[in-house]
Amino acid sequence: MLPHEDLKRELAEATAKIVGSVRRKKLVVAGPGAGKTYLFKRLLKASSSGNEGATHLVVSFINALVNDLAKDLSELAKVFTFHGYCRYVLHRNAFLREGLSETFKVYPRLPTIIKADWAILNTGIDPPEFVKQMRRAVEDDTTRFYLRRSDFYDAVGFDDMVYRVYFQLLERPESAERFDLILVDEYQDFNFAEVGLLEVLARKSPIVIAGDDDQVLYGSWRESSCDFIRSLYNSADFETCSLPFCMRCPEVVIQAFGDVVGRAVNRGLLKGRIPKTFRYYPPAKEADSVAHPKIIHIHTSVQKKGDSVNYFGRLVEQVVQGISVADIKESHVNGYPTVLLIGGHHYLDQVGPYLARHGYPVEERIGGDDEIRREDALRLLKDDASSNLGWRIALEVDRPAFFVENAAAWLASGMTLVSLIPPEYREAVLSQAANFEEPDNAEVSAATYDESRPTIKLTSFEGAKGLSAQYVFIVGVHEDDLPRSVSKIRDVEVCKFLVALTRTRKECYILTTGRFGEKKTKPSVFINWIADKRKVYRYVDKTFWAPKR
Repeated sequence: MLPHEDLKRELAEATAKIVGSVRRKKLVVAGPGAGKTYLFKRLLKASSSGNEGATHLVVSFINALVNDLAKDLSELAKVFTFHGYCRYVLHRNAFLREGLSETFKVYPRLPTIIKADWAILNTGIDPPEFVKQMRRAVEDDTTRFYLRRSDFYDAVGFDDMVYRVYFQLLERPESAERFDLILVDEYQDFNFAEVGLLEVLARKSPIVIAGDDDQVLYGSWRESSCDFIRSLYNSADFETCSLPFCMRCPEVVIQAFGDVVGRAVNRGLLKGRIPKTFRYYPPAKEADSVAHPKIIHIHTSVQKKGDSVNYFGRLVEQVVQGISVADIKESHVNGYPTVLLIGGHHYLDQVGPYLARHGYPVEERIGGDDEIRREDALRLLKDDASSNLGWRIALEVDRPAFFVENAAAWLASGMTLVSLIPPEYREAVLSQAANFEEPDNAEVSAATYDESRPTIKLTSFEGAKGLSAQYVFIVGVHEDDLPRSVSKIRDVEVCKFLVALTRTRKECYILTTGRFGEKKTKPSVFINWIADKRKVYRYVDKTFWAPKR
């Protein structure tokens, strides 16, 4: 192992090379915990040097990462999620928001409403996959239908914000903002329309893009692809640089990462993967590596809901009880969870409630859903009694007979919905809207937050992006789950396992069982891909819990 000073010098040289480059387009290949925030700060300060009033933009897809970046970079740059940036420019630029008012609303479930409109206006024809079409930057009759309805409701969802800005800037590129520097994080998570918009922005501004094709998880979910970052890597337009170290994970996790990648490549997976180094960094992680030298694989005889046989829950509780005061304090000070549980909802739905029943405050990172809610209508109508969107949501949820009988004519007329609704229904809903109050969770949050207690977060594999914790549990790593089929392993399944492993700051646990409920289960082949010398195996059955004599 190289002396610490040599490693620090190597990292400093890698950072200085990127900061000192004069190329207008750069790709930084950087794995988890590689120090991108520090690099970004250096790049922004270098760009600002001697340039009073310099303007910078930092964007990422993941909210958690944007929040972290904003803490460190907000004084140097505008920091947004990509959707947040598109919302910002739509409000500022009338040309970009053509068809919308300056006070348009953002309603994430707008695609659900517009799908319902399509079904009413196009009887017998299945609604298009509007969101998928927009993410692929398709311009046709179906997306034009979507935009017309969006204009009528004076509202946007997340993906149509990007779609609108992209196509308007293609028509008039000079309308794009110019920045002294654009920084993009987690580029592998961007879809075709977002990548296209970045290309348009980069025509006027220098750009540094950071990403890692080992962390592509959102292909089937939001149309992202490893092809986009690999294309930049092979492009003569971009200078390619790298950050070689991981300053988050202990040594055993870095070694396990290498084991999994090596076995995957040997099986013909991860074809086209960008060659990269992902090395352990003793100056930051030596103490943790010595204290936690192994990944702990615990295999239980059974896992069920009931407290006595909820072995996953009991095991997590046992580890949590043993976490030191210093570790708990460190997680609070640095703003990440003490404990992170990653897995399928069918596993977490058993472990989370168990921990909550036993007095542990548990936060669940839940993704969005498409279900429209009546409170959405009341919220909008309280603010604006004539809101087309507010009335449309109320009508969709309530399904009053007068609307069902006339829906096609009403929607085709282009008239405001409030002008068509019978007075009795209108006044009843507006009365409810006037009395609507947002739920206040402030007291609950203050009551449950305690700096002396460990914080516990539950999340899916996709939701784990942007997170890290001192103690990580990867729950339910079984065949038929991860991977779905041993004979047909997909790259995204390998990436899920890699992402889960690299959330670890101190110690990683992998939990499996021989029987989940009434179903027999078998540990995943991915666990076998990690060298035996890096793991400790423990078997847990009813005798494990018997009182010790």
